[in-house]
Order: sequence, then C-alpha cells, then structure tokens
Amino acid sequence: MEDPGQKTILLVEDNAILALAESKVISSFGYEVVTAFTGEGAVQTAVSGKAVDLVLMDIDLGEGIDGPEAARRILEQRDIPIVFLTSHAEQPYVERVREVTRYGYVLKDSGDFVLRSSIETAFELFAANGRASESLRQY
Repeated sequence: MEDPGQKTILLVEDNAILALAESKVISSFGYEVVTAFTGEGAVQTAVSGKAVDLVLMDIDLGEGIDGPEAARRILEQRDIPIVFLTSHAEQPYVERVREVTRYGYVLKDSGDFVLRSSIETAFELFAANGRASESLRQY
C-alpha cells in the first residue's frame, strides 16, 4: 500500500459541493488536497510549480476546456499521473480519455475504498513506469 506521506492531489471538479465532499474523503486517506474548479485552473495549478503529485480529473467541467483537454495540456508540460474521477460510465465519455495517458478511471459512486485503492495503484504504476524508463535510459 502506498504511504500518502506528504503527497498532494489536485482535485479537479466543477461542482463546489462535490469538490468539498471529495476533498474531505481524499484528505481522510492522508493526502493534501488542492482543488481546481475549471480545466484552465487545473492546468495553471498543475504546471505552476506547486507540489502536485497526482491529478484527479473530472471529465465534464462545464464551460471552458474539458477534463481530457486539461489533462493533455498538463501532460505536455509535466510528467504526472492523472486519474479520471467521473460520474460518466457511458462509452462516449470513456472514449474521450482513450488518447490521454492516464493511470485510472474511477466512477464517483464507486465508494471510498475503490477511490483510495485507485489512487494508491496510480502512484505505484507511476513509480514503476519511472523505474522502467530509468532502466531503459541506462542501457
């Protein structure tokens, strides 16, 4: 199991009430939580140099850029794990994130255990990917 330590998660959620509830749940896992309410705000926060270790991104963010586009823009500037946290299980929504490097897709009503496990798995996969990339660079 991943130790939250001092890790910070950027939660991107356009609904303030849901963001507050999700932030409390994630904080209860031992992570620091920073919130953005728009895709543009997510990109700005993620690339600003603030300590963000993982992004939990909603797909549908209302006006402005959507979650997949915000994720693409973040990944152009930072290598960071992104997990999509959404209420949409429909195929068109899942297809929208297919071209984005992601470390998970979690439905909002999956429960706290599934969310926590998905975050931990994303951190573990990201670390393993980093180790594999480093090994390839050495050879």
